[in-house]
Amino acid sequence: PAYMLEAPVAEAEGLRLHLSSAAATGYKGVCKDGSRFKAQHRVDGRQVDLGTFGTAVEAAVAYARAVGQEKAEASRGGKKRGGKERSGGGGGGASAAAASEGG
Repeated sequence: PAYMLEAPVAEAEGLRLHLSSAAATGYKGVCKDGSRFKAQHRVDGRQVDLGTFGTAVEAAVAYARAVGQEKAEASRGGKKRGGKERSGGGGGGASAAAASEGG
């Protein structure tokens, strides 16, 4: 696609990003939304919008933060999740709401 001029990066802001060869943007949970990029992920079978961002990398960082936070909560006994531990999550302390400042 024309908007994917650079190869996806594997890490940003100290987080490991979730690469996807199936996604047009190169990142899991990131899709093109007009001239911007939308980050979203699933929690308990429901889609959660994380915000829109100026670049695919910014959206991928928001996705990585949200997934990392979810994994951290699960490891503390907060939420139970299905065993989907494929890509190593980052685990930054920022919340998904704070990550959507790019809106």
